[in-house]
Amino acid sequence: MQKLKALDANFLYSESERTPNNISSVQILELPDECSLDEFISSLRYYFMERIHLVPYLTRKLKFTPGNIDHPVWVKDKNFDLNNHFEHIKLALPGSFSQLEETVAKIHAKLMDRDKPLWKLFLISGLEGGKIAYYNQAHHAAMDGMAGQAATMIMMDTTAKAQPIEPATEKPTEDDSLSELLRLSFDNLVNYQIDSPVQALNILGSAFRMAKRAFDPNMPFNYIPAATPKTRFNRCIEKKRTYAAGDIPVADLKRMAKMCNGTLNDVLLAICAGGLRRYLLRTNELPARTLVAGCPVSLRQPGDVSMDNKVSIMSVALGTDIEDPRLRLNAIIDSSRIAKEVSNDTAALQNLQISLAGFPAWLTSSYRMSETLRLAEILPIPFNLIISNVPGPRKTLYSNGAKMLTHYPVSIPTHGLGLNITASSYVNTLCFSVTSCAKAVPNAGIIRDDILAAWEELRSTLIPRATISSESTIVLGGAKISRPVIPMPTVTPTADVTVGGSR
Repeated sequence: MQKLKALDANFLYSESERTPNNISSVQILELPDECSLDEFISSLRYYFMERIHLVPYLTRKLKFTPGNIDHPVWVKDKNFDLNNHFEHIKLALPGSFSQLEETVAKIHAKLMDRDKPLWKLFLISGLEGGKIAYYNQAHHAAMDGMAGQAATMIMMDTTAKAQPIEPATEKPTEDDSLSELLRLSFDNLVNYQIDSPVQALNILGSAFRMAKRAFDPNMPFNYIPAATPKTRFNRCIEKKRTYAAGDIPVADLKRMAKMCNGTLNDVLLAICAGGLRRYLLRTNELPARTLVAGCPVSLRQPGDVSMDNKVSIMSVALGTDIEDPRLRLNAIIDSSRIAKEVSNDTAALQNLQISLAGFPAWLTSSYRMSETLRLAEILPIPFNLIISNVPGPRKTLYSNGAKMLTHYPVSIPTHGLGLNITASSYVNTLCFSVTSCAKAVPNAGIIRDDILAAWEELRSTLIPRATISSESTIVLGGAKISRPVIPMPTVTPTADVTVGGSR
């Protein structure tokens, strides 16, 4: 048995019908030459079973402790059946990219079956051009974004011809009895208390560094407003989702980052900020104060490919109150730099091993009460949305001989954070997606288009048009689609928008 860490298990405790915590990816694939869809599906099961032992969570399911006194464990599923984890969906004609997005949004809104390993592969056929797509679903309790990328690369090949796989080694039968489960919980609780003094010293060190930063004028504490304004994204969410995806050439992003002495992530944040500004101006809902993004930060050491969650989060001011895209980018670079420094100073506060008797039961009931009382619409918020950027595969991947063309992420909206923008690089492309609660964002495609328009605007501001090497088109699902720059609405920013009775 393997005990879940507190951060992993938290994605179980906070889950409800309205907030499924599934993280997924969408890959569009090109079938091998002279291979029919039926032949591909038939051989795909063998392809998966041949390597399924390489990723532990694929054959492990949850087992909860009695009364939720401690975090659950992963145990081997003795009745594992691959057929429970494959589903074929066929799109109606014409099989457009927007139909694929709508299908993904519907699947993503559903809870997973906790009695089975928490993953599923939906094969979606009927796409234009004879292509197929994977909606590759897993629960956030099993992995974070970096672990998900590792799993994708393990389960695929870097050549069209499948590579030989080492067979699984015989492992001793694990003891998943109630007595062993209670013993493991007792050991976990005791070990946490033993480690507490060391953790307390680390916390004191972080507190000292933060106090020094607070009183040193040369070490700013952060570059965010005193209070984060609330928007339409910051309310309790409902079950229905909207989803949209797009692509940006990595070469252009790197060039823009170099020109402004920033990072690729700074440029991505600036593009997202420009898109959000356009979107909220159009509806006359842009707050006078800047929006703030929560940006996940990986805590993994180099070479760590374990399948769990090792991530913290930092706050970055997006400069949505700044009209000029170049000045907005400069403000984001400053905010991001300070946020990284603060994140490093507080790294010791990120304890992934919290274990207290009854803590899981208390946390679960607290989340349920918060949802019932709609506290997300009453309490102050630390940020307006999540913007995440996860490095992905650098080489072209193949699944059962099919060439992978795209690698779009699908992420999680939650109460108070009804909008999530996540990006994942794949070879020379940054594949990004907008995942949202339909109540907060009825059409995620509009924000996607506003982000692409903001990219065009920032690119033309930083790079002279005559020297732009990449084509002025966006690739969606392998088909080039012309996307002219959408004019910026000329609307004056409003005062902070009232949401749910609070400002």
